[in-house]
Amino acid sequence: MNFFTRQPLFYPTSVVFVDDSADFLHALQGIFADRHLNRFFTHPAAALDFLSSRVHEAPQERFSGAAYSEFEKKGGNAFGQDALHNKTRFEEIAAIVVDYQMPGMDGIELLSALSGMACAKVLLTGTADEPRAVDAFNDGLIDFYLKKSDAGMSRKLTSAIEQAKRKHCAQRGYISVHDVGAAYCDARTQTVLGEIAAREGIVEYYWRPEQNAVLMFDAAGTPSVFLAWDVSEWQFQCEVVTDEGGPQALRDAMETRRRMPVFWPSQAYRPGLIEPRFVTPVPIPGWEGAFYGWIRLDAAALEPGVMTFARWRETSAATLASS
Repeated sequence: MNFFTRQPLFYPTSVVFVDDSADFLHALQGIFADRHLNRFFTHPAAALDFLSSRVHEAPQERFSGAAYSEFEKKGGNAFGQDALHNKTRFEEIAAIVVDYQMPGMDGIELLSALSGMACAKVLLTGTADEPRAVDAFNDGLIDFYLKKSDAGMSRKLTSAIEQAKRKHCAQRGYISVHDVGAAYCDARTQTVLGEIAAREGIVEYYWRPEQNAVLMFDAAGTPSVFLAWDVSEWQFQCEVVTDEGGPQALRDAMETRRRMPVFWPSQAYRPGLIEPRFVTPVPIPGWEGAFYGWIRLDAAALEPGVMTFARWRETSAATLASS
């Protein structure tokens, strides 16, 4: 396994659309209807002013040399910014969608002015504009270009934006070291994670280094937790139960994979711990010895003041209503 591992992270992010055609923007508003996340501009200069005023933080880079040595001395198992405690994360721009033909400043000129902005840049073109779009793509100024006249444009644009949002978040997840949490970064685990998110209406999730688990929230802000344990993690968890004087019945149930305890907010068993909740472990397809579990949490189990997407939307709605 890699010594450094980027952990799972996803949360809703914002998109900016720029087109001098109010009718076309209106059509886009029907597709991308979330007015809290999406911004629409008919004037490129106004869009440039808005985007230039935003704080654009580059993804966390890996430590090296003296900086990493200092990190090691502190005994941590992950480094990076904690997205969960960044209350403005939903305002981060994951993608900019710009029409090529606009008066005063065309789409390529606008995106060139934003070349230092770490987000996906999508150019919408007419048939005659395609050679310019190809050149801009080859020069690294844009990430995608789509023909407005393409019958599948809406579907392709939606796909490009979803891809941009996932990439934006993936670049900002915690980086764990010494293989801590490596099970969550395996493609087989991430497939299961995505399936649960789709099935349960999960809109945001965050790997938590203190618990080595993925904290999830649905659109209503209801919390849940996802666990993934490979053979080594099962062994570690069982050994902690024994070392800490835990019940033999608990270890037996874990060793036979009949029960997967959820020790949240702890990572593992601790003396005096309130009776943990349990889930029936489910095998991770294609990975012998690895299992996962998912269970909803009581809101009281979370630290106070967590800004979920649901709470952020409520705050945004109140701000809009008062303005």
